[in-house]
Amino acid sequence: MVPGFAQETEWRIAPYAWIAGLDGTVGVGDRNGGDRLDGNFGQLSSNMELGGAMLYADWRRGRWSVFGDWTYVKVESNASSPLGLLYGGLDGEVKGHVVQGAAGYEIHSEGGSRVDALAGIRFYDLDGTVALQPGLLAGRRASQRKSWADGVAGLRWQARLSDHWDLGLYGDVGKGGSDFTWQAFASIGYRFSWGSIVGGWRHLYVDYDEDNLRIDAAITGPFLGAMFRF
Repeated sequence: MVPGFAQETEWRIAPYAWIAGLDGTVGVGDRNGGDRLDGNFGQLSSNMELGGAMLYADWRRGRWSVFGDWTYVKVESNASSPLGLLYGGLDGEVKGHVVQGAAGYEIHSEGGSRVDALAGIRFYDLDGTVALQPGLLAGRRASQRKSWADGVAGLRWQARLSDHWDLGLYGDVGKGGSDFTWQAFASIGYRFSWGSIVGGWRHLYVDYDEDNLRIDAAITGPFLGAMFRF
């Protein structure tokens, strides 16, 4: 028999490591001036590295829940020079903090699964850097740091497959300072008496274009962590 979810108050806290890559466009500088640098970065599988640390915490009582998530990201990527031999290559980097808080309410529960509707805020403090490596010409580098916030709404699905195995899916969409953002998690966990070992994939897309910084990119990759329950 698949176990159901307990209805008493529960606290959870989980530190994670995120092996992430950068896929998309980063632009820095005045697009109307001569110091604008734009880079289109891909080749995701060859650019993944330990690019993030996360700390997640939540509280649940009955059908209500609240969660918070802090993420430090530092992801880099590279591409060929858009100007041939004039430069040796193009490097891009996004680093900084992403902090999210949300409240949820259980809208469906059946057996060992449940669905929560969530709404909250995601705050960003990110630094975008684009650099042309030296070639026939000297290298160029531009960097810009910005902070902004988006309102987000989404759904979270959790299922207990057995006494030990859990599955989870999460997705949200939003906008505010960003023109658009969306995020998705998929996770699988193995439960012990103290909590769970959890792994999965996280994908965070941001389309932001303000004040000499453009980030139209996804930060994406696998994560692994431990979830402690109280």
